[in-house]
Amino acid sequence: MNPKVLAYDEPTSALDPGLRQQVEQLILDLKKEGVTQIVVTHDLVFAENIGDQLLKVAGE
Repeated sequence: MNPKVLAYDEPTSALDPGLRQQVEQLILDLKKEGVTQIVVTHDLVFAENIGDQLLKVAGE
């Protein structure tokens, strides 16, 4: 399969730091291959490490 777009919902939730780093590297590798990825996460550090663009939802 060669998807053009992948979507993730909290891909690092409940992962230990080592696995979190593996997921981050996987996403960055796919990014280098030109795969568009949409990630929903509460982990802002993770989002800043992987994202080209961030959209933050603000509370009221």
